[in-house]
Amino acid sequence: MLWFACATSKPIPPVTASTALEENTLASAFEPEQTAVAPAVTTKPPPPLADLRALFKDALDASTRALSARDVDAARTEAVRAMKEANTLGVAERVKAAELMFKVAVSAGAAEDAQRAARAWHSTCAGDGLDSCRAAALNALVSTARLDPTTTRALRDEVADVQNAEACFKASERAKKPERCFAEAEKTAKAHRDELLLARASFVRALAAPEPRQVALLSAVGQSCEAPACVAVRRRALAHLVARARADKKLEDAARFALKDAQAFATLSAEGERLWARPPETDVVCAAFDGANGPGACRKLEKQLTGGWTFKDFSKDKARDGLAADQVRVVNEHYAPLLQDCLSAQARRLKPPDAVRYELRWMVFNDGRVGEVHFKNAAADDSELGTCLRAQFESWRYPRYDGEWQHVEQAFTISAVERRSAR
Repeated sequence: MLWFACATSKPIPPVTASTALEENTLASAFEPEQTAVAPAVTTKPPPPLADLRALFKDALDASTRALSARDVDAARTEAVRAMKEANTLGVAERVKAAELMFKVAVSAGAAEDAQRAARAWHSTCAGDGLDSCRAAALNALVSTARLDPTTTRALRDEVADVQNAEACFKASERAKKPERCFAEAEKTAKAHRDELLLARASFVRALAAPEPRQVALLSAVGQSCEAPACVAVRRRALAHLVARARADKKLEDAARFALKDAQAFATLSAEGERLWARPPETDVVCAAFDGANGPGACRKLEKQLTGGWTFKDFSKDKARDGLAADQVRVVNEHYAPLLQDCLSAQARRLKPPDAVRYELRWMVFNDGRVGEVHFKNAAADDSELGTCLRAQFESWRYPRYDGEWQHVEQAFTISAVERRSAR
């Protein structure tokens, strides 16, 4: 693989001319060569990635076992521990922990605690299974009436009101205007302080707004809501904006909305996994934007909007017969933005008109992770550039594959360029 990059340092101001900084982004023109099979090596593979969910699973299983043994106190202790661990993870774990807290409260025969836990479960729901999760939590809330029969009617009325409001907002979304039930549904949303229902109400109002105001209203949907449940409504609003911008051939607007959607999507994942939380539709929109504005345009826009990037985790896929050159090229191009800061920093350490060519080699292990990042000139391994690059490669993920480990080689040039302009 040949890889060329050009960046600049701040040159020393000349006596007779002013100096302007010229900095090019990482070149996207990769020229694939046959990927070499790794020679015999003695390096041990890196240890498996830390299981972020190990402590959560342990607490969840321990609480479940305690419930089976009717040891409510132990079950409650472990359920609290599971909830603590879930708060550092994604939506799926938080929902499981909330449901577990409800089961513990029911086993203890505590009606008020069980009702409180069912409502907490309901408000925790988010992500792909949002509607089914909320339905299960509402059913659980009604079931607590057996612990305190005096609450039966009130609970049934509460659940019916929420279900009717949800059905009304869904119907209004399909119609793209408030239905006759809308006012009552909005009243219910406010009475229950249900952030998801309130976000759905704002989405309906945005869909029904006249053209001049619609973009601003859709852009604001869900922004003030901190509940994870609101991410689903915000993403629907952004999807509407993306489709509209693409239909109007406003590719930059489409890219902006798609990148905001990716940012919202990532919030549903564990913090340690958000780097690899990127919906596939983001790359579709970015490809169109890059096609009109040049390679890397969408990545540059993403950095401006979000301060960073998100990536696809290619290790979730498995290559059939080792890594082919085109698979390596796709991954390299996808993760290349991570290296730009390293290259730019190295360029600033150079003096114009220096240009230094580097040959870099790294190993791709069977699980798709990268290790053994070395320069052909071993003396550069411990340089600031080498240290910076190794840190970035820790985030790269290639497809998994069977067989011998494979090496990837790339050459790139970093140049410090001085551009003089007349006074």
